[in-house]
Amino acid sequence: MQRRNEQSISEILREYLKISQLDNVVFSDRIAKIWEETLGADIAAATDRIFLQNGYLFVNLKSPSLKTELMMRRTMIANRLNEKLGRQIIKSVVIR
Repeated sequence: MQRRNEQSISEILREYLKISQLDNVVFSDRIAKIWEETLGADIAAATDRIFLQNGYLFVNLKSPSLKTELMMRRTMIANRLNEKLGRQIIKSVVIR
């Protein structure tokens, strides 16, 4: 008897997370954890909220001057976070 459509457990779990949209929750938690180590304690302290939705990372900041600075570095931030995540999860960073 031949098996068809063989998949590893990790592939099945990834598909399930994507279909159920739990992957955004999982990666939001991971991103929140690496946000401080990637950007530093000062930026993390000025961050109100950070969450991932459909490949867009939304970041709410308390400081207007910090918002301006990070707006200019959005691509670099996305690249560094994706590198730490080991996958291209973040398409773009939205600073609010």
